[in-house]
Amino acid sequence: MFRSLLTKASLLLTFFSTATSAEPQVWLAKDPQRQFVMMGSIHVGNQQLYPLPTAFTRYWPDADGLILEANIQKHFEMPAIPEAHFTRKLLAPDDLRKLKDLAAEYQLSTYHLLEGPPWLTAMQLQMAQSLKLGLTPAQGIDQTLFYQAQKESLPIYELEGVAEQFRILNSLPDHGLDLLQVTLREWHLLEEELQCLLTAWQTGNNAVLTELSQDIALSEDTEQRLLIRRNQNWATQLAHASQYQKGTFLVVVGAYHMLGEYGLPALLKKQGFTVEQINTAQPVSCQSALTSRTPP
Repeated sequence: MFRSLLTKASLLLTFFSTATSAEPQVWLAKDPQRQFVMMGSIHVGNQQLYPLPTAFTRYWPDADGLILEANIQKHFEMPAIPEAHFTRKLLAPDDLRKLKDLAAEYQLSTYHLLEGPPWLTAMQLQMAQSLKLGLTPAQGIDQTLFYQAQKESLPIYELEGVAEQFRILNSLPDHGLDLLQVTLREWHLLEEELQCLLTAWQTGNNAVLTELSQDIALSEDTEQRLLIRRNQNWATQLAHASQYQKGTFLVVVGAYHMLGEYGLPALLKKQGFTVEQINTAQPVSCQSALTSRTPP
């Protein structure tokens, strides 16, 4: 969930053309006993993200289950956070001033932003901007498919759950301070980057998504915890967990979890699955504003 939502505004891309025939990428990983139909998710969205690719939805009627990062209906009560981990204890003065300015602009409670860990503050800020852009979790791919599966009595499986996601976030270096710092310092780019992320996902532009993923300014430790270790754990579950040994399963996780040598398609291939992309993506012309702008 969290990497896809927290794009951290480290790369801005301006799109010059799109193709109406393009669509989000869908992968098929299979062996003689089972197959996984995999699609990267955008966790906040609007109606423009739909309909979903036929390459994905045609498997829905005969699927044996929907696999998500977490079951959003499972109750989870966040444990108390030590005061030493609060944003107000960790944030530098310049960043603190920026945070207060954004709180005023978006009509957020400065108190609530400061009285939690930095990773949570970053999420609250970026969610506020997503809502301002007309993007909501209710129209994100995960929630839409979750409720569709629930309505149709399709079994829902989770790869880690909300409690585990909380544990991962709470274990980040300095409690996710680098997530918050990049959010604050690149805030002026976030809106256009989020629009870039949505467009790249809709057009199946793997090259742009990969560039966005690679250029996010996170520490190596944070990258390992938020992305690589989780992907490795998920691939192991899909390959070896008893509930996934036979049948057809739809797998929907954050879009960045599908990319590169540590993405789910590549990791499942290493596990012995035959993996192929089953729809055609249309390239999109774009220009990197960060790499082309004059250094300060």
